[in-house]
Amino acid sequence: MSDPARLPRTHRGRVAQWVARYLPLEVLGTIAAVAGSWAAYEASGSIVVAAVAGTVAETVGYYALVVVRGIRGHLASARVRRVDGRGRRAGFAIALTLRGMLAEFGPAEVLDTFITRPALLIAAASWLGPSPTSWLVGKLAADAVFYVIAIASFELGRRIILPDGRADAAATRRTRTSGSAAAELEAVAR
Repeated sequence: MSDPARLPRTHRGRVAQWVARYLPLEVLGTIAAVAGSWAAYEASGSIVVAAVAGTVAETVGYYALVVVRGIRGHLASARVRRVDGRGRRAGFAIALTLRGMLAEFGPAEVLDTFITRPALLIAAASWLGPSPTSWLVGKLAADAVFYVIAIASFELGRRIILPDGRADAAATRRTRTSGSAAAELEAVAR
């Protein structure tokens, strides 16, 4: 299964969908985690403080994009467009986004935030020395655990996570080819 070209077509589509869904989040989270850990270590000299700061920074960087995507997608969905009043639509979109985030990331995040990520960041920094490289190694190890749980949750909870309960692969393809926010909203609305 290591060669994507050898995967059955349906599996390649799923893997491509996961990459399109999670890669931008990972990029933002990784930058925030390494910068946060490094800044905290430079300020405090403590590996533990650096691990906690890296965990918090990554969470903020990662979920900022999840929230924006979720609200935009739900605002464009038929389900939310049927609600009367701009304020009520916004509130409903926010509630649906939070529900979807809890379903997709809740189980993975609890384990990741309180156990896996801090432990692996501390272990990597203790093993390799406190440096951006060690925090990146710890972060990537924690990510492997996180994504096994998050992807399973996503696949099991698609109906409550995605706007209108539909797959977002078509929206991802259209967005990638067009590159515009209007096309993304249009694709999600279909």
